[in-house]
Amino acid sequence: MDNTIIHPWLSRLAKICVLATLGLILIGAIVTTSGSGMAIPTAPDVNGIAINPPGWTDNFSTFIEHSHRLLARIVGVLVATLCAWLWWEWLGFAVALIFMAVAQPIGQALGFDGNALAHFRNWPAAAVFAAFCIIRSRRVGQRITTNHWLVLVAFVAVCAQAVMGSLRVTLDTSGYKDAAHNLATFHGVFAQAFLALLVVIAARLCPDCRALDARPPHPKLSKFHRMAIIAQLLYFAQLACAAYLRHRNLGLAIPTWPSADGGLLPAVWTHAVGIHFLHTRILPILLVGHIIGMCIGIIKRVTDEPTIKRTAIVLLALIVIQFILGILVIWRGRQPHVTNTHVFTGALICALIAFIAARTCRPSAQAAAA
Repeated sequence: MDNTIIHPWLSRLAKICVLATLGLILIGAIVTTSGSGMAIPTAPDVNGIAINPPGWTDNFSTFIEHSHRLLARIVGVLVATLCAWLWWEWLGFAVALIFMAVAQPIGQALGFDGNALAHFRNWPAAAVFAAFCIIRSRRVGQRITTNHWLVLVAFVAVCAQAVMGSLRVTLDTSGYKDAAHNLATFHGVFAQAFLALLVVIAARLCPDCRALDARPPHPKLSKFHRMAIIAQLLYFAQLACAAYLRHRNLGLAIPTWPSADGGLLPAVWTHAVGIHFLHTRILPILLVGHIIGMCIGIIKRVTDEPTIKRTAIVLLALIVIQFILGILVIWRGRQPHVTNTHVFTGALICALIAFIAARTCRPSAQAAAA
């Protein structure tokens, strides 16, 4: 891990980014469950208005959809601030903000409509800021560490996620329903990959966690690091299936559990039934079994690092709760509050796995001595 000095408030800002992203995923889940994704048919702005368009609080659908967009903007600003702070690139940050301010009247003078104006205001500014970070840091001879690159990747990722969210609405409005559904599926999976990245960054910037790297690495940490990586891969395979079913309203392709059509296997197989069977029968058993084994191993063997041990205990409880919630989603016919809790609990599991993976990735004894 990098040995650069980290300001305590920089670490706190990274944690705030994680919490804000968890809130964004929860609101996104409510948007999808309530069918409010197209309540506002223009994106990223609402008829050219970014923050407070008229009538957005008139009904639940427009309120929750625009709230999702507002929180997404807040997350973007938080990640950009984290990036500017770590790279110490406040000049580029200021230039980007000034560009966004002057782009509005310039775009209007050029005759851009609401959507084109929003894109003209946002994405060139983001590109300018990223360019400032890379070019100016090399000119002043700043030492670029892994943390710098991870935070810059997070900034690019939050911009890409915003583009996907806007494009998903634009495609749907233009009549490209299949493309919009495919993009919405990837948008949902990418959101949790972004969350995992922020958790890794927050773990690497945490002063307490960084202090542990001066100690000799626990002999079992490398094993649990590999187990955490496998758990994360299994989780994202499970998440991809869930997102595919969810955004196509196929969550009850097999409406019973544990039986399917009165037996262990469905009587008729379609692509939806196959993905549903994989999501509700095969992958949950693999994921739950693997996480239980990993957590019990950490609890028994990693006794000298209470943070990792406590994380494993919480993760063990959450994976059991998540398994029960998955069953209830089917038994209760995808009731909104159960489904939303299921999605949010999954995001928490993703975050905890990422934290364990980050905290069990330690330099070797030889590297630490060097």
